[in-house]
Amino acid sequence: MPKRFTVSPMKLGLRLGLLLALVVSLAGCPNKSRNESVKKSNEGTKAYGQKQFETAIESYLKAVDLWKENHVAWYGLTGAYVGKKDWVKASDAMQNAVTIAPEQAMYQMVYGYTLYEKAIFQAREDQARRENKKPEEVTPDLTAVNFEKPRQYLQKAVELNPELWRAHYYLGRIYRDTDKPKEAAEALTKAVSFAPSIPEPWIALGELYRKWDYSEQALAVAQQGAAVVPGANEVSDIWYVVGMAYDDKRLDDKAIESFDKALESRPDNHKAKFQRGQAYFRKGEYTKAKKDLEDFSKSGGASVEFAKQQASKMLLDIAAKSFTQQNTPGGAEKPSGPSGAKMTPEQMLEDAKAKKAAAGN
Repeated sequence: MPKRFTVSPMKLGLRLGLLLALVVSLAGCPNKSRNESVKKSNEGTKAYGQKQFETAIESYLKAVDLWKENHVAWYGLTGAYVGKKDWVKASDAMQNAVTIAPEQAMYQMVYGYTLYEKAIFQAREDQARRENKKPEEVTPDLTAVNFEKPRQYLQKAVELNPELWRAHYYLGRIYRDTDKPKEAAEALTKAVSFAPSIPEPWIALGELYRKWDYSEQALAVAQQGAAVVPGANEVSDIWYVVGMAYDDKRLDDKAIESFDKALESRPDNHKAKFQRGQAYFRKGEYTKAKKDLEDFSKSGGASVEFAKQQASKMLLDIAAKSFTQQNTPGGAEKPSGPSGAKMTPEQMLEDAKAKKAAAGN
């Protein structure tokens, strides 16, 4: 159940403290329009801080209308559009900020980030249109997306400021999406070396190691992330990666413990419930497995449809095993047919019926 992990707008790093510092430096300008522009930009910053994105956009647009060179206002306008996940307008606004002040590493990074998200947004829209589906119902093939432009701006950002871990993180995502695992690992390792307090870099690197079957490295990265990232909701997906690394090693007890922690942090982490149900199923703890799998089957979303089919199959298997145990003398389960091969649930039901009929005769 691959998942593409995305940093939330408020955690992107569009910290408006930088805006305020730059605004102060601009406030002494004698030009009346510039001063009014700074005032409107301040109003936008206040609204942005309260997540009032529409109000922020209105103020920032007035600010840049009064003074086109107000790169701080363009930067803030980008943040407000990011808050609304309007990647097209966000990247357009950020282009103005980068053009006016290209020496700002943060501007280069945010422009690269918004271009990256814009490219994914457009790829999803195009695929949904081709398949006659809703955009949220499709997962675009990112290997076919051209990420060269966002890569260039993110690379420029780390050249200007090597400590911008978010730039390293998004470079890692681009390399991962374009099937360059070595470069992805290097960029993501660089990102986590700064001990970021958000889960996405830890998850991305952990999942990359899992893809290579490097379970020990995946465990080490995810466990370190779980120790660093604050907040129960944020750490849930990291514990999921820990659980999956143990699951890869078929250490079911440790996997279940990790999925427990993921669900304690966020009870609606449906993928953790599904994986825990599978681990219980392998252990033969069918009552617990059934509860997890039934709960998971109630979760929504087209993205988990395949997993729901798997859950349904296991639930059918559990029902068949239960039926067989209840209708076999002595309660012994007979999991194999005459050849010793594992029986399907349907075969097990037929076998149980035959034995019951024989006993009646």
